[in-house]
Amino acid sequence: MPISAGGSTGEALPLGHEVIAVLEADAVHIVHDERFLYAACRDLTVRVWSKEDWQLVAELGETSSEPLVVHVDDDQVYATCERRVYVWKKETWGMTGWFELTYQAVTSTLQGDSFYVGARDGRLVSIKKDTHETSSWQLHKSDISTLWSDDRVILTGSRKEEPRAWLHKPNTAPTELARLDKKIRPTVFVGNSDYVIIGTESGEIGIWDRVEWQLIRTLQDKSSNPVVSMWSNSTFLVAAMNSGLVSIWDLLKGNEMGRFLMENEKIGYIEADNLHVYVIGSSGIKVISLTIGEVPLDLSMSNESRFGVSLLRTSPYDVLESVLVFQRQGDGYFEEGNHQDAVAAYEKALQYLIDNTHALLEVPEERQQLTEELNDQLGRSLLKSKIQELGQLTERITEISAQIEPDTQVRLQDDMVDKLWDETARAIKESRVLSDAQAGNILSYQLTDAADTLEAELGDAMAKVTIYRETINQAITLTHGIMNEWRWMERKKTSLNERKAFLEEAMAKISERLKEAEPGSEVESILSDALDEHRRVFSQISRIIEATVTDPRDELVSKEEAAAAIEGLLRILPKRREAIEKMTDTKEQKVETERLQGALQQALASAKKFKMKDEQKIIQDLIDGIEPPKTKKRAKSTKKKKAKTASKKTKAS
Repeated sequence: MPISAGGSTGEALPLGHEVIAVLEADAVHIVHDERFLYAACRDLTVRVWSKEDWQLVAELGETSSEPLVVHVDDDQVYATCERRVYVWKKETWGMTGWFELTYQAVTSTLQGDSFYVGARDGRLVSIKKDTHETSSWQLHKSDISTLWSDDRVILTGSRKEEPRAWLHKPNTAPTELARLDKKIRPTVFVGNSDYVIIGTESGEIGIWDRVEWQLIRTLQDKSSNPVVSMWSNSTFLVAAMNSGLVSIWDLLKGNEMGRFLMENEKIGYIEADNLHVYVIGSSGIKVISLTIGEVPLDLSMSNESRFGVSLLRTSPYDVLESVLVFQRQGDGYFEEGNHQDAVAAYEKALQYLIDNTHALLEVPEERQQLTEELNDQLGRSLLKSKIQELGQLTERITEISAQIEPDTQVRLQDDMVDKLWDETARAIKESRVLSDAQAGNILSYQLTDAADTLEAELGDAMAKVTIYRETINQAITLTHGIMNEWRWMERKKTSLNERKAFLEEAMAKISERLKEAEPGSEVESILSDALDEHRRVFSQISRIIEATVTDPRDELVSKEEAAAAIEGLLRILPKRREAIEKMTDTKEQKVETERLQGALQQALASAKKFKMKDEQKIIQDLIDGIEPPKTKKRAKSTKKKKAKTASKKTKAS
């Protein structure tokens, strides 16, 4: 669908396209930066081409399995495979290593310092690219095949479930924001800060708002071909169907600008970059330039550039005037002390000059003069911005040093401190490079001095933190060592009395160390928590031991019960002793003898308690003669004594 000059009425302008290069590769995914185009290829490599002449500059690999997605940041190249993410350094193209994936990857996206991997069985995996710290969450029941994120929101999609939006923050699990239409099955997500665009298996392309998560506009209705890939910014959308059809959309108006067909091509993926669209097809990667009318279509134009006349700027006066607007913005930011925004404004002005070189051929002197002015202003702003940055880092490091002083309550987070060290070291290195590059500017010497000061502060702070961490580690080593010994005692099933004694000794050690800790410090907190826990367990064990230490309970509560029990014992005694004598196993014989002695001792204690003198004498005689076992004659005598005792009782009664 063509658009009109002026944006609403006028003569329609056709969308044109031209293939300017074909890159040989069996690719599945592509990404680009300012200088290079990167492709994940099925032959277990990542290929890199220069955007200046489209020549191959590197082949990175080999990977253990076919790479699924390729990502880049300022320093490194990453390739996500099923079980690993490989890493190469841009400066040398050398592999620096890889990190393993706990779950099998299907797709991935790189956002800031973290990878998000859509994995098998509906799991989302988060990996910090510097530390490789990994977290995972079960978000769907089936494979997460579609994934998109920015610094606030993650969109996940599955072939069998509706798309879902999640709020994500560092070091926390995603929080579900919304579940979109259950009827759609997403194939690709793109978006910006205001909305997300979803392409589906049924060929629909819909725009969803990021507040209520409602469908606000349908760009394309159902078709027989699914949407396989999309690229978008706040102004344009480039969408591709697997049939080879590519369409360009004006997102501000919701109109299709035009479309073209890649004949005999089955499109797998697309990416756009200023004046170029990259298309992965069955014959390789095609680099395509677009035109509107006869003017190149720049897809990087922002919301402030409207379709129509703004896209057709060929007048050098329009270009120079726009550059001057950016320049004045930069000057204003610089005067306000907002040097970082000034840098962005000057860079935007220079980029605009570069992008519109074709319109400035007739004014080379003015273009050169303006370029030199902008470069000078940009250099000055970069120096000021970097000086500001070093000042802020110095303040942060000074705060950390102050926290470690005596009588301060220290609570340092190791990951944040290490990140600050890395950030500071990188800023110092960048400052020295910038100072050398801008050596003719007096501000470069101020920047060098600020870098020297920061480097000294960094060294002092790192030394203090090292000592502080050693103190922390000593406390942790003490408490962990005690806990390891405690677990060993539990596994060995030691007695409660032994465990109580161990805890007493452990609490004494911790208490001594606690006396040396700074009040309110993290060391004091670690030791106090451990001491409280040991005291709690010690109290429990003490109560249990006290409850089990009681006087023996009397089995016989009356004289009659005692007499009956003793009589029963004396009757059975001869048989038991005979059985013991016949035993061939000496150990078993010893055990049974000891048991018999125990019973006699209980009988003797009962006889004494109830003042049964005759029984006492009989039982004592038996005890005295139990080793060696008494003869049958002795047993008969015992029976006579028992009979005589019984006769006396009868007469008395």
